[in-house]
Amino acid sequence: MKNLKLTTLTLIFGLTLSLFAVTLSHAGDTKTVQGNVICLIPDYNKGTVNPVIATHPCDGLPPHSHVLVTENRIYSIQGLQDGLKKIEINPHRENVKVTGKVEGSDQTGWILFVN
Repeated sequence: MKNLKLTTLTLIFGLTLSLFAVTLSHAGDTKTVQGNVICLIPDYNKGTVNPVIATHPCDGLPPHSHVLVTENRIYSIQGLQDGLKKIEINPHRENVKVTGKVEGSDQTGWILFVN
């Protein structure tokens, strides 16, 4: 019985250490990601969000979030006000490069933190 408890404790410790190592390997990697910037414009009357590739700077639109769509991933764009403002005032939205810290996984989703 004592050996079973020790084995179980060792397995739990090993699994926790493995998950921690995998999380660290994906956390905070600075990357340049290329794709299309999509504005998620809220429609308050319908209670929905309209995804739009803006053809001009979007800083005059109601406050909204942005995502970057690549061939195989979608990144939620988050970050400091200055970094987000650069994205909002840029009129180019297709095939753009955005640099920032990438966090997440295929199971939880990806976030691109811009400065």
